[in-house]
Amino acid sequence: MMVHGLVVKMGFISEPSVLTALIGSYSVYGMGTCWSLFHQIRDKDVVLWSAVVSACVKNKDYLEALELFRRMQFIGLKVNHVSIVSILPACANLGALRLGREIHGFIIKRMFSRVISVQNSLVDMYAKCRNLESGIRVFDGMLEKDLVSWRTVIRGYIENEFGIEAINIFSKMQLLSFFAPDEFVVRDMIMAVLQSGENKLGSAFHCYIMKNGFLAFVSVATALLQMYAKFGMVCSARSVFDHIGNKDVIAWNAMISAYTQSKLPFNAVDAFTQMLHMNAKPNEFSLISLLQMCSLMASQEVSHELGDSIHAFIEKVGYSRNVYLSSALIDFYCRSGRVKQGKALFDEVPVKDLICWSSLINGYGLNGYGIEALETFSNMLDCGIKPNEIIFLSVLSTCSHCGLEYEGWNWFYSMKEKYNVTPKLAHYACMVDLLSRQGNIEQAVDFVKKMPMEPDKRIWGAILAGCRLTPGPIEIVKFVVEQLATLDPQNSTNYYTILSDLYASEGREEDVERTRRLVENA
Repeated sequence: MMVHGLVVKMGFISEPSVLTALIGSYSVYGMGTCWSLFHQIRDKDVVLWSAVVSACVKNKDYLEALELFRRMQFIGLKVNHVSIVSILPACANLGALRLGREIHGFIIKRMFSRVISVQNSLVDMYAKCRNLESGIRVFDGMLEKDLVSWRTVIRGYIENEFGIEAINIFSKMQLLSFFAPDEFVVRDMIMAVLQSGENKLGSAFHCYIMKNGFLAFVSVATALLQMYAKFGMVCSARSVFDHIGNKDVIAWNAMISAYTQSKLPFNAVDAFTQMLHMNAKPNEFSLISLLQMCSLMASQEVSHELGDSIHAFIEKVGYSRNVYLSSALIDFYCRSGRVKQGKALFDEVPVKDLICWSSLINGYGLNGYGIEALETFSNMLDCGIKPNEIIFLSVLSTCSHCGLEYEGWNWFYSMKEKYNVTPKLAHYACMVDLLSRQGNIEQAVDFVKKMPMEPDKRIWGAILAGCRLTPGPIEIVKFVVEQLATLDPQNSTNYYTILSDLYASEGREEDVERTRRLVENA
C-alpha cells in the first residue's frame, strides 16, 4: 500500500511497467485491485496483459485467464514467451489437454520451443493433464536443461504415481547434469520413495539427506518424518522429529499424526502437550488429528473425556466457527455413540459444507440410523449442495449396514444418471456388501461379473462373509474362495479352511480331504 501511494504521488501510475509490478504484488490478495489497475490504463502492452493472466492463474481463476489470452490474440497483440508461460498453468490445472496441445503447436509456430521456461511449462502441463509421455518427449528434446527442468519432470512422474521412475530420473540428474538438487527436489524425492513402497530405500535416502545437509530444512525433515510414519516406522519418525531445531506447527502436526496413524493415542496426547509447553500454537489440523485419535482409544470413558476436553479447548481458542473442526467434532461424537450431541453441533454450524453434511450422514450410518442418514442426505440436496463420490460412499455404506436394499439401488443408479458421478470400485463394493448381507449371494456374484472393472479381494471377501451368514450353493463358495486365493495368496490357507469347514458341514468328506491337501500345498 505504501509503495502504491508513492507511485501515485510521483505520477508513475500510468506506466505499464509499474502497473505490471503492482499487479504482481496485489495478486497475492485477490483480483479486486488487480482488475482496477488493469482497467486504469488505456494502452496496455503484452507484458501488462501477461501479468493479469498470471494473476488470474495465481487466484485459480483459470477460465478467466484463458479468456484473457484469447482476447490478447483477438486484438492483435503479439504474444511472447512470458504470455505462454503465464497461460500454460491454466491448461495444466484445468486438465485441458486439447487446448494445451493447441498452445504447443502455437509455440512451435512462433519459434518459442527452445525457450527453457516455455519447455518447462509444457512438461508441467502434460504431466498434470495425465499425458506424461508427451511431457517426457519435450524434456528429452531439450538442448539445455536448468534445475527447474529436472524438478518439473521429477514432480511429473510423482504426480502420475511413477515413484520408481522419478528415482531413476533423480539418479540421472546426479550423473548427467551440473545442477545439485535443492530442498524442493529432495522433498519430492521423499514422496517418490514413499510411492515405491521400499522402506529400505527410505532409510538409504535419509542417509543422503543427512550427508548433504538437507535435514536443516524443516520442510524436508517433516516430509521425512511423514514418510517413516506411513511406513509404520514411528520410532524413526520420532528420531527425525527430535533432530528438528526450530519446530514449526507443521512438524508438530506431522508427529501427532504419525502417532495417530500408528494407533498410539497417548503418545499423540503427550506430543500435543509438549507442543503447548513449547508455545507452538496449534491450528485446526493439530486438533483434527487429536479428535481422530480419540476413536482409537480402548477405554470409551477416557476417549469421551479427552474428546470433550479438546472440544472445550477449541471453544477457548476461538476455533468453534471453523467448519473443518466442526465436522471433525461431529464425526467424533457420532463415532463415540453420542449422535444427539453430533446432531446438536451440526445444527449450530452456520454455513455447512459438503464435509459437514458427510460427517453427520456417516455418523448416522455408523450408529444404525439409516432412515435419518438418508433424510439428512435429502436435506443436503434440497440445500443445493452437489454430492461427490465420497458422500455417495457414505450413503451406500449406510444402506448396506442398515439393510436398505431398495434405497441402495436407487442411489447407486442415481449417481451417474442424475448427478454425473461415476461409481468407483468402493461404490461397487458397497453394493456387493449390501446384497451379501441380505443373503442374495447369487445376485451378488452376477453383479460382480458385470462390473466395468476388475474386482479386488474386498469385493470377493464381502461375498464370502455373506456365504458364511446365509448358507447358499457351495459351488458359489468354491468359486469365491478360488478368486480370493488367486488375489490374496498369502491368506489362501484361511480361505480354503472356510471352504473345508463348509464341505464338512454337508458331509462331503472327499471334498474335505481334497481341500485340506490344497491347504497343505498352499
